[in-house]
Amino acid sequence: KEEAAGALVNLSMNDDISVAIANSVVIAAAGGIEVLIALARDGTAGQKEHAAGALSNMIEAAPGTHEGVVEAGGVAVLSSLTQEASASDDCKLAAAMALVHLACAHPDLPADDTCLSLLLSRLDQPEENGWRRDSINALLALATSSSACAEQWHRVGGVAALQALARETAEEGVERQAERCDEALASLGVRRVRRRTAA
Repeated sequence: KEEAAGALVNLSMNDDISVAIANSVVIAAAGGIEVLIALARDGTAGQKEHAAGALSNMIEAAPGTHEGVVEAGGVAVLSSLTQEASASDDCKLAAAMALVHLACAHPDLPADDTCLSLLLSRLDQPEENGWRRDSINALLALATSSSACAEQWHRVGGVAALQALARETAEEGVERQAERCDEALASLGVRRVRRRTAA
């Protein structure tokens, strides 16, 4: 089962977004969403991690899978995983990422403080297997969505984290990401970050 869940992770993740979408739709049509949610709920630690990763990839790539995840009870299962003491860090992050991507498209399914905090925790850590990059992209997408709650972002330290990220990326010359940070901050009702200018 763990190998099968790992295979679904690989199928649902592809640099070619059209392939990722197509594979996610095929997995969903074959009943894969229900299988993955069952593994995320009742599987071994490894199965839960792979299942959460596959669900996160599918939710991000193919909005058409969202309804199936919600109807199969996936939100409650993924929420539980983010707080499960025995779950691996990667498992918790994948579950949080899945919930954040759902929240971006569905204001009635807001991401809770735990989800935001898990993704924000990656911003202060070095890149590892794409987690920091993916966390940044998910956070910026959420902040600019109709689901964003400024009070929540202030409460969990998200505004300060985005301001620091905006400065960091501007100083590194990554202007597009710095602009995305500014857009996210503006959506949260925060002024754009004042840049340091070269001497």
